[in-house]
Amino acid sequence: MDDLEMRLLHALTIDGRVSFSRLAKVLGVSDQTVARRYRKLQSDVSMRVIAGTDAQLLGKSEWFIRLKGAPGTVERAASLLSRRADTSWVSLTFGGAEVVSLVRSGTARREQQTLLHQLGSSPQVNSVVAHNVLHTFLGEHSLWQGLTSDLSEAQIGQLTEGLPAAVDAESFRLTDGDLALIDALGADGRTSLQKLAVATDSAENTVRRRLEHLRARGALYFDLDLDYHLLGFDALALLWLSVQPQSLVQVAEAVAHHPEVSFVAATTGPTNLLASVICRDNSQLFDYLARQVGGIEGVQHVEVAPITHMVKRAVTRTPSP
Repeated sequence: MDDLEMRLLHALTIDGRVSFSRLAKVLGVSDQTVARRYRKLQSDVSMRVIAGTDAQLLGKSEWFIRLKGAPGTVERAASLLSRRADTSWVSLTFGGAEVVSLVRSGTARREQQTLLHQLGSSPQVNSVVAHNVLHTFLGEHSLWQGLTSDLSEAQIGQLTEGLPAAVDAESFRLTDGDLALIDALGADGRTSLQKLAVATDSAENTVRRRLEHLRARGALYFDLDLDYHLLGFDALALLWLSVQPQSLVQVAEAVAHHPEVSFVAATTGPTNLLASVICRDNSQLFDYLARQVGGIEGVQHVEVAPITHMVKRAVTRTPSP
C-alpha cells in the first residue's frame, strides 16, 4: 500500500463512520479519490468497518473457547464453529492442533452449560477449555494502534472533532430501538443513515441522534476488520499469560500499551490474561516476547500460540455447508 492508503486506514481506525468528504478534506485529496482507495482496500486487504457492541449491555457473556485435537482433525470443528452466529475470530493455532474462538452466549448458567456441551461434542475434539472474559483492557472502545501513519496532530484533531463526547453510562440500558439499530448495522458499520432509517422505521435525524447517543455511552463502537496477512503482518499469535493476581491490572495495562498488541482481556481459566499480538515476522515476535513481555514484573508464565489460519474473522461470511 502507498502512504495515502495507510493514512486512510489510520483515519478509519479513529472514526470508522467518518464521511468521505471529511476524509478528503483531512487527507487533501478529492472525494472520488477517497472512494476509489476505500474500494481498493476492501478488495486488496478485505477491509470492512464493523460495528462493535458492549456484551454486558446486550446481556451476553463472552468466552474464549479452546478446542484441542490431533493436528489436522480439528479443522472440521473449526468449520462448524465458524457457521455459528454467536462465534467470531475462529482461529487455528499450533499448526492446526487447536481451535480458538470467541463466543457470545446468554448469561444464564444453563445456556452456558449447553453451549460448552455442544462445542465439545465433536468427535474431532479431545479437550475443551473455556475462558470467561472478565474485563477487556484493549479491543473494544480502545482499539489497536498498530495501523498508524504520518497523519499530523492537526489531521487527527480534525477526525476526532466530530466524535460524540463520552458521558457517564452507569445507568444506561439498551432499548428495543437500540437493538434494532445495532442489528441493522450488521456486517457494515458504514451503512448509510438512509438505509438504517428504513431498516428501523425511523427518521434519519432520529437515527443520527441515536448513533451519537450509543457511541457516547460506549455501547457502540466502530473498528476495522481486515486480513493482516495481506497487510504484511505474517506473525500473529495469542499469548496466554499467567500473572500474579496482585499484578494483574498493572500487567494488563502495560501490555495494552504495546503497539504489537490488538487485544487484552482478563479471563477465568488455567491462565488469567489473554493478549492478541500482530507482528511483521517471527523475528519481531521474538523480540517483542524477549524484550517487552519478558521484562514485565508479575508475569509468571507465557504460552505462545501462533495463529496458522483465520477461519472466521468478525464478519467473515458463513461458509457453505
